[in-house]
Amino acid sequence: MSDALKTAQNRLSAVASTLTGGFFGSTPQFPAFDDLPKVAGEPQGCIWGFFDQDGERDECGTLNLLTPAVVQAAAREIHSGEHVQLDWPLHNVQFPGFGRKEFHQKKIDLQPSLNFKAMDDEVYINTQSGSQWDSLKHFAHQATGKYYNGLTHEEATQSDTNGIHNWCERGGIVGRGVLVDWLRWYESKNGSAPSAVSRHEITVEDLEETLKWQGTTTKPGDILIIRSGYVRWHNTASELERKSGTQENGIAIGLQGSERSVRWLYSHHFAAVAGDTVAFEAWPPKLDEGFCLHEWLLVQWGTPIGEMWDLEKLSKLCEQKNRWTFFLTSAPLHIQGGIGSPPGAIAVF
Repeated sequence: MSDALKTAQNRLSAVASTLTGGFFGSTPQFPAFDDLPKVAGEPQGCIWGFFDQDGERDECGTLNLLTPAVVQAAAREIHSGEHVQLDWPLHNVQFPGFGRKEFHQKKIDLQPSLNFKAMDDEVYINTQSGSQWDSLKHFAHQATGKYYNGLTHEEATQSDTNGIHNWCERGGIVGRGVLVDWLRWYESKNGSAPSAVSRHEITVEDLEETLKWQGTTTKPGDILIIRSGYVRWHNTASELERKSGTQENGIAIGLQGSERSVRWLYSHHFAAVAGDTVAFEAWPPKLDEGFCLHEWLLVQWGTPIGEMWDLEKLSKLCEQKNRWTFFLTSAPLHIQGGIGSPPGAIAVF
């Protein structure tokens, strides 16, 4: 790590250490975006070092916002006990994109070998081919080759640093989920929504209008979830449409990658974000403009990104209850150095 980076991280850690109760006692008050100490070689808005503790480099990013107090408050979202799992069936992506291998399950009859009637199964999954979390070592800043908190690409390939096991060891992901049902809002206003396999950009203004329409407010430490319609499209598409949309073109609806989006996301201080589309942000990103949300969320802030979550039943239950906030629990696969994982996510009302 360079001396300049160490200096910047020490300054951010010093800011953090002045906060009443620290990160694990209360929600920190972040500096304004433009007031964050400059990290050498990184754009304004980088928070490397902000969550470091006792000289140890942080590997959990904004999941540190899920303090016991935040989780206790989130538990008050539970009223009826109804619950919905948000993982898409693993076999659902019939034609994984980006050259990824499809899901495979092998069912094993144990009777011939063990002489009692029983079964096992073995599964193959590419953790990026269905409902997933992106870890903090999944996507680097493409110009610098660095991941969250200054981890280099070479270091990432040779270590477990920034792996998903860190999330599991801190107790998984538990907090208040907030569904921004953009699709339902958009269709109520316009009749029909843009194609999920077009590069339609959902704007911050859209999100704000949807939240207002729902009567929903967000809090620091929330887990933001955006419904864009990708899963609904895939559920009803023909085999040819699925192959074209998921494997041959690699284009998908999502949140706009822009300075406005970056500043809005920073100012809301979400613990994590997720959506039902391929990449959360409109894909492919415009890397040359400097506002690829993967680079900001995963790299600059350490904010996990959930993708291709099944939000259809959740959307219906939220509409039925006229409430778009809920208790959310997620148990990723406990794999040392894990790069992606099915979320194991459940919304509880």
